[in-house]
Amino acid sequence: MAFQIKLAAAAVTALAGAGTICPLCRGGVPPATAEVALITQELGDTATVKLHISGMTCGSCSLTARTALKRLPGVLDATVSAEDSVGTVRYDRRKVTPAQIAAHLTRLTGYGARIIEEPARRGE
Repeated sequence: MAFQIKLAAAAVTALAGAGTICPLCRGGVPPATAEVALITQELGDTATVKLHISGMTCGSCSLTARTALKRLPGVLDATVSAEDSVGTVRYDRRKVTPAQIAAHLTRLTGYGARIIEEPARRGE
């Protein structure tokens, strides 16, 4: 029961524009930086970008980050793993850019967001 209450509090905090502290673990988040190196997987008008998200200290931090990402118009889907600090975002390229996604995450949560540059595939 207590876990469900904490989880609900985390979701409410995330939807309200979470601050710089995780509501469950109270872990502090260092000042955000947003380094941008653009690499995406493009499929028509949608693309996928991976972000390294710094400052997450517990499992609820990933919920906070994922909820914040999904609030941005143009983001179609987002997953965030606290274990490896990686977020994968599928977005509409006509509505939002990877740099805007990273900045939005930083602005709403205080977590640092850096676009992960993936190595070029052979034959490209």
